[in-house]
Amino acid sequence: MVEGPGCTLNGEKIRSRIQKGQRVKEMRGNMFTTKQERNNAIQRLKGSQYTGVDTLGKELLYFGSNALRVHFGMNGSMRINTPERNHGGGRGSSVPVLEIHLANDIVRFFDSTVELRLSDDCNQRVRALQSLDVCSPAFIHSRSAEAVRRHLGRMLCDVLLDQAVMPGVGNIIKNEALFDAGLHPAVKVEQLSDEQLHHLVKMTRDFTLLFYKCRKSGSALCTHYKVYKRSRCGRCSGTITVCRLGDNARMTYFCDRCQGRDTGSIHISQLPVRNTLIAWASSGGAANENVAKREEEDWACHLCTLLNQSAAKSCDACLTPRAPVHKEGTSAPSSTDLVRYPCTAFTKPQEERKLNWRSAFGTATLLFSDLSKASELSRGGTLASSSQPCKKMRIDAGPSNKMGAHTTAEMERGQSSPSVPPLCASHGRPTLLRVVHKDGENKGRLFYTCSQPREAKCNFFEWADLHFPSCHHGKRCVMRTVLKLGPNNGRNFYTCGFRKGKQCDYFQWAEGGPGVSILPGC
Repeated sequence: MVEGPGCTLNGEKIRSRIQKGQRVKEMRGNMFTTKQERNNAIQRLKGSQYTGVDTLGKELLYFGSNALRVHFGMNGSMRINTPERNHGGGRGSSVPVLEIHLANDIVRFFDSTVELRLSDDCNQRVRALQSLDVCSPAFIHSRSAEAVRRHLGRMLCDVLLDQAVMPGVGNIIKNEALFDAGLHPAVKVEQLSDEQLHHLVKMTRDFTLLFYKCRKSGSALCTHYKVYKRSRCGRCSGTITVCRLGDNARMTYFCDRCQGRDTGSIHISQLPVRNTLIAWASSGGAANENVAKREEEDWACHLCTLLNQSAAKSCDACLTPRAPVHKEGTSAPSSTDLVRYPCTAFTKPQEERKLNWRSAFGTATLLFSDLSKASELSRGGTLASSSQPCKKMRIDAGPSNKMGAHTTAEMERGQSSPSVPPLCASHGRPTLLRVVHKDGENKGRLFYTCSQPREAKCNFFEWADLHFPSCHHGKRCVMRTVLKLGPNNGRNFYTCGFRKGKQCDYFQWAEGGPGVSILPGC
């Protein structure tokens, strides 16, 4: 999902790689519905000069003599100067909706919506909303709180996603910020005290910065999720409630234990904090191990401005001694201290060693972060695999694994799965649950396949919906999950698989069938 931080990074990429002053030589794409609109846009932009780029929330404003408003939506992406035969747009279509040929560069946009606008109107909009943009350095906390306070009768889940109130907030930020603030998504703005409202704005801004840092460094944001697309709460291990809530019925995740409807019983000082940027911000800058001190930061010489490493006592160029820095214990850390994210380290990273021990552990790949642990094996020590396996690691689930052999990919797709998968005939191990992506009559159907690596995989195949009943059309039913709040929330049921308007009225609860161990996605 492309939220505000992703759009901000796209803007930074354009600024760093495309030189201003280039003229538009050619435009291609199917961004406009009619040929007349396309010809009009090409006529207005062809030959115009690229003057810069600006971002606002989840939009990217690409300025020339006119302006192009680009909204990346759910799966939008951008490529700069990639070969035409190798510019796939990721999960979506590989055909760009817009292709701009400048004098020296080519920019392609995929799975996005593009509109032609006047530059003056776009400039005015940026100036008016820049201080509300949660991704902007010009963000003003007090003004954002005032903007939220004006919507007294609306639910928090709707206000946070309103791009006129808090530009840049998407569904991930919404769910995690409400969790960090301890507020139920259905609570209305008028129920919040001033302290709770300011805390919610702060948590939204903090998680946005964490989102941005993870995307920029290439680390996994999902390791910081507490409720979003999780079956259990990351704080109390309670069951996560999944529903469609608000004016636009957006997918919402929350914990009934940690997020209260009664705002009078919520005390900000008693709310748990994350071990990330949020923990540092919530503690008022109290010293902790997640804050990098000034002495751990690379420093610039005040005489020749050379950037020196943190361990250097004097400048490598002019030998000017390093200025005194803050020492621990003398005073509180300054606001300029760097935040030590889990995705970054201010020390030399530990070496990793991967072992594939098929004879003892099946196909589980063990990851040693400390080489000293490897020697413990010969002395009878205990070795444990990493709790967060990398993308290339495959861990075969045994009978004791509650999730069976289900993969994270199926969790993100939101498919419900049988509690006990069949065993592979050739290897006798639990199979993996997959979903058909290829267009056709079987698209979306679940099936089981061998869980072994590609080189050892057999030809085992079995449809996972063979026990599903048939609807009044004589076709196999599909399984859905109740996403409305109420006593049936989270229950599965069988219904007709035809699209809306052609469905029959078949309905049956899926009691005793597949469970809801895998949550639906957005």
